[in-house]
Amino acid sequence: MRIKSYPLVLFILLIFKTSLFAQFQYTQYFDGADTVASKSIIVKLDTSHTNIWQIGKPHKTIFHKAATVPNAIVTDTIHYYPNNNISRFTFQFVRVTNYGVLALQWMQKLDLDTNHDGGIIEYSTNKGLTWVNVFNNPSVLNFYGFQQANRDTLATGEYAFSGRDTSWRNIWLCFNPSFIQTYDTTLFRFTLKTDSVNNNREGWMIDNMMINLTMIHPVNEMKKTEFLNVFPTVTNGIINIESRIILENVPVQSIDLIGVDGKLIEHFTNSSSKYQIDISKYEAGMYFLKITSDIRTENHPVMLLKQ
Repeated sequence: MRIKSYPLVLFILLIFKTSLFAQFQYTQYFDGADTVASKSIIVKLDTSHTNIWQIGKPHKTIFHKAATVPNAIVTDTIHYYPNNNISRFTFQFVRVTNYGVLALQWMQKLDLDTNHDGGIIEYSTNKGLTWVNVFNNPSVLNFYGFQQANRDTLATGEYAFSGRDTSWRNIWLCFNPSFIQTYDTTLFRFTLKTDSVNNNREGWMIDNMMINLTMIHPVNEMKKTEFLNVFPTVTNGIINIESRIILENVPVQSIDLIGVDGKLIEHFTNSSSKYQIDISKYEAGMYFLKITSDIRTENHPVMLLKQ
């Protein structure tokens, strides 16, 4: 019920400043009828004859239904994936503004041979000349929604999704604010890579893809591993930081206030499990708090508004 304590003027300002806070979004549900080119992720399947990515209605045991019926993109809608296979699809994002958080979202299911076969996600900022893995990447602000057991390393040394997860997972892949300022165009590539052994697995199924460009970083509401509570995230200056842990306190060691360009603005230090800072002296806009505790380091977005 903490929202009742927010000054009403904050919400009035938030409504009228739509050009600053509005979320820009591309979508792709793979169902055709609801696809408008100017607002859609345009997926391109690899033209190789060995490419097994297909868009259609899934007809498998685990992959039997799309997240939004009827269609999804699947590593073959009927058959198990083969051995010694590399299958890919790509899509492009073109920058529409210099500010914001680039967030890629999708739903997925997995049925892959652990450690041997995997789903690799990469991006390229030089028109596909080189590709960068999104796992363990300093440009990635947050990557969540999947089971950690499905985060794997293949025999080739590549970071990938692997193993089995039969539940639809809502995945978020969010890039640091400086990323959108640096690159005009970004290509994304999803690759299924398999080894020489065929274990009759169904592969990788994806649906409901979205590209979000937003000034408000999407918060993982279902994430239970965050140890710190930061509020309010829309503020006129005062921000509270406290431990979520019930049985023991988690002292905050330091707090860095970071701008959307990724530069450090102010450094705070403290040793308490509850802490309050004031950022009202700075200009209105989007900021990030990098909070280091005894447990871990977390990044939290905050919006400073001024009357």
